[in-house]
Amino acid sequence: MNKDPIQFNGWTSHATRFVWAPIFTWTYPSNAARFRLQIAWTADKAETIWLTEPQFDLTPLWPGIPLGQVDVMLTAVDAAEQTVANTWHKRFYKVPGPEAAQLRQDPLDYLTSVRRNLDYLLAPARDKVAPYEVGWPRSCWAAFEDNETGQRTRLGYPALHHPSFIFAYLTFAEAFPDDPRADEARRQARQYGQWLLDYRLPADWTCSLFPYSTIHEGKFEGGNEEQAITLFRAARVGEAMLTLYRVTGENDWLEYARHIAEMFVRLQRPDGTWPYRVNPRNATVTEDYTSNVVSPACLMALLEEIQPDPRYAAARHKAIAWLKENPVKTRRWQGMYEDVGEQPPFANLQHFDVDEAILYLTHFRTADPAFVPTAVELNRWVEDQFVVWGPELQLPVQPPTPTVLEQYVCYWPMECHTARWLLALIALHTATGDAEYLTKAIAAANSIVRGQQPSGAYSTWGNDVRYGRPRVTGDWPGCNALAVTALVRFQQYLQDIKTGGTLAIPLEGC
Repeated sequence: MNKDPIQFNGWTSHATRFVWAPIFTWTYPSNAARFRLQIAWTADKAETIWLTEPQFDLTPLWPGIPLGQVDVMLTAVDAAEQTVANTWHKRFYKVPGPEAAQLRQDPLDYLTSVRRNLDYLLAPARDKVAPYEVGWPRSCWAAFEDNETGQRTRLGYPALHHPSFIFAYLTFAEAFPDDPRADEARRQARQYGQWLLDYRLPADWTCSLFPYSTIHEGKFEGGNEEQAITLFRAARVGEAMLTLYRVTGENDWLEYARHIAEMFVRLQRPDGTWPYRVNPRNATVTEDYTSNVVSPACLMALLEEIQPDPRYAAARHKAIAWLKENPVKTRRWQGMYEDVGEQPPFANLQHFDVDEAILYLTHFRTADPAFVPTAVELNRWVEDQFVVWGPELQLPVQPPTPTVLEQYVCYWPMECHTARWLLALIALHTATGDAEYLTKAIAAANSIVRGQQPSGAYSTWGNDVRYGRPRVTGDWPGCNALAVTALVRFQQYLQDIKTGGTLAIPLEGC
């Protein structure tokens, strides 16, 4: 007779590495009386533990478990000690934590590094330029390229990456207006913004005038999404429009940001959420769940700073209320990237909107006394699941540390995710005054710089310290741009600390 399975559940079900002791939970057959859990971290024996509840907290064992591979086997038995469920097995790794990193570092020369990177980002294409690319910056139609040859792959994610260029270029030009790169940075920022105005969905579609989230070979479709769009990504475009408006004073940028926000108000569901992927013609849902409600909330908050609107306030409050009761508690931070297909619950956790939530919660910390403790808790989860503090041989590369992994299905260290964590650390330092966050921020910024290549490009896939170069040279300029934004803001933040100021880290551009 086939036995029923034990089904592992919760956010630890698919996690493969832990800095701090995890808690495992599971569902089980109704006739199970207790559970035999065996845990092994050596080659010759396993500890056996009997449990009456479907939960196992490794905290008591954690100090005695060395770094490295850990295997867990679980079976269920009935009152007669007969096995009633198929054995479940999980392998994970106990990995180094902050104590393993050399966190106390002096800041490196961020400005020189950023200038080298901008020389790379602002340069024209080195490969053949297609007719539809003429007159645009080289990354308008291509998200990634081989760093060594300049060969681009003309698959792009404009709603994600075009704002990154706008934020980076304008942040740099505002901070260093007399730099010889500033004029070209401003010019290309406007071009990326104009591209987003020129190429939009039809006005009479349900997702009226929303940006395209995937393009391929000059067409407004492709990749994993085909003709669908990632709905929440439009909020990032709206934030970029507000940055262009703030710098130029030109009303077209503001009006597009307002239009996007109006559409989010209209499309918000009663529980405060928005769907992940939709057919933009009629908003039919092609993939439902995403944890990202904070991007639209940030856009509305930024618009409220220009002109208060009770509809925007109500929409973002409803979104954040859902956030607090759902992914903050369940840790189902999932449904984020255009190039990933649908995954089972908890199978592909990520931290993009976790970092953004930290910025939001610390920015509005006076509105709710729970906001800062929640942000601190969220950062600890990011540091457990995505920060690499020391050597981990099961990872594909050995990067400078601390550095940050992207998502479970793409568990690679990336400059952009280290940059997102850097911005979250700055926000936490501002909100708490805890010097530990500043120490970590300096180390994170230094890791980005240590991943810089001779071309000036930051390594999107991790500069492997064993070889002194990346294993993969297919860098993403839009990811480099996010690193520029973070490093420039951090440079300003450090300078502000020296002069006794209180520089606020803006919501947009994270």
